[in-house]
Amino acid sequence: MTQDASPLRYFGVEAESREAKLLRFVLETAVASIGGEEGSLLVYDPKANDLTWAMTVGSEEAEKKLLGTRLPLGAGITGLAAATHEVQVGAPIYHDIEQTKRKSSDPEAVVAAPMLTDDKLIGVITTVSFEKGRRFSAKEANICGRFAKIAAVIVEQHQKITGADDRALLATSGKDAETNTRLQEIDASLKNIVEHHPAALAQVSAIVASVELALGRPRR
Repeated sequence: MTQDASPLRYFGVEAESREAKLLRFVLETAVASIGGEEGSLLVYDPKANDLTWAMTVGSEEAEKKLLGTRLPLGAGITGLAAATHEVQVGAPIYHDIEQTKRKSSDPEAVVAAPMLTDDKLIGVITTVSFEKGRRFSAKEANICGRFAKIAAVIVEQHQKITGADDRALLATSGKDAETNTRLQEIDASLKNIVEHHPAALAQVSAIVASVELALGRPRR
């Protein structure tokens, strides 16, 4: 699939851009943080009202197979997360859609977290485990949900800076209600990760540093 045909176009993000690399890093960190083997990022197509696989980590074979594949809202754990705007946990229903069949076993468990901006769906990130008998806990689902929020913030800020979003860029000098809400969400996410999964803190710090660099504000 060519760069122009990348599903990331729904975010206004080019396939090999810094933002795309940031999103992949967030996805990889989310998967590693809860002990998954594979994970995917799907984008929401508002015109078709469905989801499209934009990237998969943990398996090049899975990414080649899934890239560009569409999934209806409400279908499986991933589609349910998109439809309800809530993190969903369970066993995959569609092995050929949710994830590829490999590693001598079918996927055992999946957690799917919606990416939301102002309660508007823009995508979903998923983590899959092939470990026999594995079930993701509520704590692991919560962690995945917080990484989905970080991914959504990256997309939202990119859209505002590039003008890909119809909404006006928030004034950085004034902390209005929306800005405060975003700051509170990020602060709560970081505190949760520190409390429940401190090993991921270094990776989260690297994500924040990368976002700052992408916005032209290098860390001191």
